[in-house]
Amino acid sequence: MRHVPSDLLLKTVPFAKEHVATSWRHTLVAWLLLMASITGVVMLPAWWMKVMCSAGVAVLMSRTFVIYHDYVHGAILKSSRLAKVLFAVYGVFCLAPMTVWKRTHDYHHRYNGRLSKPSIGTYPVFTKKRFERASMSERKSYLFARHPIVIAMGYWFTFLHGMCIQPGLASPMKHWDSCLAVGGHAMYLAGMYMVAGWEVTMLAIVLPNTAAFGFGAYLFYVQHNFPSAVYACDGEWAYESSALQSSSFLDLSPFMHWVTANIGYHHIHHLNARIPFYRLPEAQAAIPELQQPLRTNLKLKEVRRCFALKLWDEQKGRMISLAEG
Repeated sequence: MRHVPSDLLLKTVPFAKEHVATSWRHTLVAWLLLMASITGVVMLPAWWMKVMCSAGVAVLMSRTFVIYHDYVHGAILKSSRLAKVLFAVYGVFCLAPMTVWKRTHDYHHRYNGRLSKPSIGTYPVFTKKRFERASMSERKSYLFARHPIVIAMGYWFTFLHGMCIQPGLASPMKHWDSCLAVGGHAMYLAGMYMVAGWEVTMLAIVLPNTAAFGFGAYLFYVQHNFPSAVYACDGEWAYESSALQSSSFLDLSPFMHWVTANIGYHHIHHLNARIPFYRLPEAQAAIPELQQPLRTNLKLKEVRRCFALKLWDEQKGRMISLAEG
């Protein structure tokens, strides 16, 4: 890995201070807009209006989830008892209950880009040698987890199954909120169907959740699986270097940075997860070492390139496709 100045993390500390009023404003506006969009799908008379509101639900599920993610990191509103209750409820609503999300995501941050550690909270990465030694069932499981269709169906595989059903069945006492999320989501679907019918249920819940969670799952993937990403073994791995070289800057339009609550500034987020999402651009503008990140984008050609990456080749020092292997 390329050497990163040892004082770089210290340079980010001044930006890891939230503006409490700003945090509340972003959070409440996003939640209110989300609730208004869901209500619009149910209440508005014209179908084109319902479809527009459904798109709004997908957009706002994406934004509110990243804001929730910031709260769980302790970047915003960590001293507020009200926020603790509201975000716990939101975690159940968005199928990312706090007991599961915090444990897995904190692990991912501690060991980002470290090949010797299990891939918890992120997509698995095998070296070429490990893949060659793996059994057929291990290979199938690995490739299944990284398959584009599985990632696109993040609503079902990543969120509903991976963060709710699986941990709830494995440890129902420990992950009680996973059980609550499954039950609550089933009641939400059933209640919407009984009140408004299957068409509205699809537009208010199923379709926007599929779009938002599929997009979110791809963000999980692409921000650590891109052509110039660097992975390292224990002796070469360092936290600061990994943040900048195993995490991408997602080159987006201003609107898409708003939708994703600046999660595209992923290299800075991994360097210091306590920086509130609305201060990440400020940190990049102020710190020269953060201004030449490894970049990727959401253009179709780049998406296809990223999906083709399957293995880490230690000899070539980069991610490769199965065809290259």
